[in-house]
Amino acid sequence: MAEGWWVYVIECESGAWYAGVTNDLARRFRMHAEGKGAKFTRMDKPRRILAAEPCDSKSAALKLEASLKGSTRQAKAHWISEHPYM
Repeated sequence: MAEGWWVYVIECESGAWYAGVTNDLARRFRMHAEGKGAKFTRMDKPRRILAAEPCDSKSAALKLEASLKGSTRQAKAHWISEHPYM
């Protein structure tokens, strides 16, 4: 993955989706998997990264993350289908 800021969505064991922002996607997923990430993923273990999108800046990434977190599951599903992770 290229350097810069990323917005990502993780699928958790329960089937829930977690959206986040990072400048190192691989490291951040490892942190979630090791229980050192967000409280949400400490309680609901991450399975895999579903989607990721690079952003021009941290500010742009945070705005996109907020938009995703405020959207419906259907809207998130559409975003995921448009930005699949490898």
